[in-house]
Amino acid sequence: MRRLLAVLPLLLLAACTGAPADSGPSGPDEADWSVACAPGDVPIAGIGELELDCLGDGAATAVGTAGRPLVVVLWASWCLPCQDEAPEIEAFYQANRDQVDVLGVDTADTDSRGRWFAHDFGMTYPSVADPDEALRTGLGVPALPGIALVAPDGTVERLIVEPGTTAAGLAEAAGAAFGLELA
Repeated sequence: MRRLLAVLPLLLLAACTGAPADSGPSGPDEADWSVACAPGDVPIAGIGELELDCLGDGAATAVGTAGRPLVVVLWASWCLPCQDEAPEIEAFYQANRDQVDVLGVDTADTDSRGRWFAHDFGMTYPSVADPDEALRTGLGVPALPGIALVAPDGTVERLIVEPGTTAAGLAEAAGAAFGLELA
């Protein structure tokens, strides 16, 4: 039993730091997930003008707001807390997409693994690929998962860097940051 307890932290650490594979759960074929991205006109403060490829269709996408509040969700297929949060983020998006935009950022990952993740978790909001972690480091998010609540003018109102985000908790935080009543 002591050996198992001694090895368990190493197994967990390896699960969160391993390099992502190039293929999805059932092989190298691409997942059939494709959600197009819309470019933002207003850059995020502290990030400047940044273009990342849309994970859904590969189009270069300007990262920023489109005149509405924006929830930026930093995730990766290899991140275990991101897997726990994925259904919660999707539930938040479904309940609030008429008032708030959501942009996923597949961070330090491969496009193939990112598309599989998005497919497996039924993500319906757009995501961009950020293999070099430009957005994460620019925002000052120490590790994944991370969420930035960005006002329509590009100001980062709040960073959420603790894992365990729920749809209700995100609605409360985003509502307070944006002065909205969210579900």
